[in-house]
Amino acid sequence: MSENRSAKDKIADLLKAFWRKKGGASVITAKHTEFVVEPKIFIGDKLNPEILKLMVINYLIHASRQDSGWGNLDVAPDKLVIKNSKGKPLVVVRDQQLISQFLAARA
Repeated sequence: MSENRSAKDKIADLLKAFWRKKGGASVITAKHTEFVVEPKIFIGDKLNPEILKLMVINYLIHASRQDSGWGNLDVAPDKLVIKNSKGKPLVVVRDQQLISQFLAARA
């Protein structure tokens, strides 16, 4: 990566690589051409919800049991909250399917 690139551009490149590796990027092939379909990383000044969901899923897969409950995760049937080290909410997940899968994996 070039030193002249902005921090946002560098983050976007890293998130694109993450998407290709974990998100199952689609490839469209033609006779002499191949395209990789990628989501737009930032929509305005917000992170694309698909990318955010993939990041949350990846975080939850790697979260330890100590994170659940009193630590970095608060889990209830209707929402899941990921907190920073000071206890401030970073992400609130209300996707019922994702929460159900997380709770089932923890049982």
